[in-house]
Amino acid sequence: MENISYKHLYNVPLLAEYGIKEANIIAKAWQEAHRFYHTEKHLFDLLLHIEELTSSDSVSQEERNILQIVAYFHDIVYDPKANDNEEKSATFFRKYAPNHPNTELIAQIILDTKYHTPSNKLSAVFCDLDMKIVKNSTISELLEWETAIFKEYQFYDYAMYKMGRIALLENFKEKYPENSQNLQFLIDYLKVFRPKIGIYPGSFNPFHNGHLNILQKASRIFDKVIIAKGVNPEKENQPVNNTETIDNEVLKYIQIDTFKGLLVMYMQEKEETADVTLIRGLRNGDDLDYEMNQLRFMRDMKPDLKTIFINCDIEFEHISSSAIRNLEKIGKGFGAMYVPR
Repeated sequence: MENISYKHLYNVPLLAEYGIKEANIIAKAWQEAHRFYHTEKHLFDLLLHIEELTSSDSVSQEERNILQIVAYFHDIVYDPKANDNEEKSATFFRKYAPNHPNTELIAQIILDTKYHTPSNKLSAVFCDLDMKIVKNSTISELLEWETAIFKEYQFYDYAMYKMGRIALLENFKEKYPENSQNLQFLIDYLKVFRPKIGIYPGSFNPFHNGHLNILQKASRIFDKVIIAKGVNPEKENQPVNNTETIDNEVLKYIQIDTFKGLLVMYMQEKEETADVTLIRGLRNGDDLDYEMNQLRFMRDMKPDLKTIFINCDIEFEHISSSAIRNLEKIGKGFGAMYVPR
């Protein structure tokens, strides 16, 4: 579905009625790169279900229009790291449609989607449609949903994600008994599923465009990629902050670990819940010679080590963290063009 154009989703006359003259405001939000389930496809499915509502559902055309506006805005703010997305989405809507008679009704329905606890008739209709994936889906649809949600929450360590996800699905199974069998299938699947995770280690000081190029390629190969920031052994007495992250906004939704000691030992920890592969980025033949030498040491300690070499594109071959640091010594900001924004 990635290549489908969703321009037809946006009902421009209806949006204009609420004072919203540019659908691009909404489209830009739904197309954010960290979305995998909460995308325009999810919006498309909701709008389709709303359109399919008939008079037998006791929903008038005016009410369908209200539900359509709710669909556009209920996930317009979506940050999987935050717990106030619904509140921010309601505020976002109020900002663009402050004077419409239905503004507060729509804002309340958006707020109700936080826990899917409806406060009025239309809210009950929308909450039911929004949870259709849980209440009425097949096992194949649930698996597709799970894959997308896993990608949205990949910044969590998988062991933690798995535990929390199974607990949530157990809750859904009790709340929506009409689909309990399929939900139990998904729970059983998660209990044995081992994602293919790539470990991309380095000092990343700083994380630059060449690193990003490797990360993007690796993300198309693995279910998930972890950036593993190693601590310099020469600074052995320095305490390790396990919550430390690389200061770059493009990595906000990527798991970043800091480890001290041998990389193979860190990888063995991750192998308890996943199939793990070492990722090594290459710029040229010199890098390959160096990496092959290091790999021999690692395989002495871990004979079953799986490794993949990924070359960066030619326009990034000259970039290195040390070169950027030297540029910054010459003049503040000289290395900025080599760092992702």
